[in-house]
Amino acid sequence: MSLLTNLLLFPITGPARGISFILNTIADQADQEFTSADKVREKLMELQLRYDMGEVSEEEYPANEAFLLERLNAIQQAQEEE
Repeated sequence: MSLLTNLLLFPITGPARGISFILNTIADQADQEFTSADKVREKLMELQLRYDMGEVSEEEYPANEAFLLERLNAIQQAQEEE
């Protein structure tokens, strides 16, 4: 595209590129958080603290802990494969 075409279409393409950039940034951040072993460990500690304070019931705790441990194991296996 020529410079003139870019300038004329900017009111249309500018916001679309901005939204695309924002969505990509959010997706990257979510992916990073989901695949971060440190974040999962933080959530495990938070879950334990909430359980100790009585905010999480005895029925909820094992299910949530198992889910987080499975995620942690999956992340560690993926890191070993790389």
